[in-house]
Amino acid sequence: MSVLSKLSIIVNGKEIVNANLDIANHPKTVNELLRVRKVKVLTINRGSYYMFRVPVRVGAEKPESSFKEGDIAFDYMGGWLLIFIKSTTYFGKANFIGKVESKMPVIKPGTELILTFLP
Repeated sequence: MSVLSKLSIIVNGKEIVNANLDIANHPKTVNELLRVRKVKVLTINRGSYYMFRVPVRVGAEKPESSFKEGDIAFDYMGGWLLIFIKSTTYFGKANFIGKVESKMPVIKPGTELILTFLP
């Protein structure tokens, strides 16, 4: 995986997740996220993955439906950033865009956090 960009997740001023984004294989999706730069979101927990609503619209870019623990994807139909906490099959298709580099902490549903996309 060619990695040129990063995703940082911050809760209460502390970085809890650092992840690499695959801009080489998914340039449209990752570049749109980089334009957002920083966004405040609420956590939704779906059991196998976390969902975060981001203000990005982009189409399918090598979409997949099977994901592993630590994978990051973007649901282009709904504008959701997805972080998988268990290997699973996603109900739709999403653009795989990266991988969490550390153990994913437990995040309570409704937790407000900041997603920062860095080139």
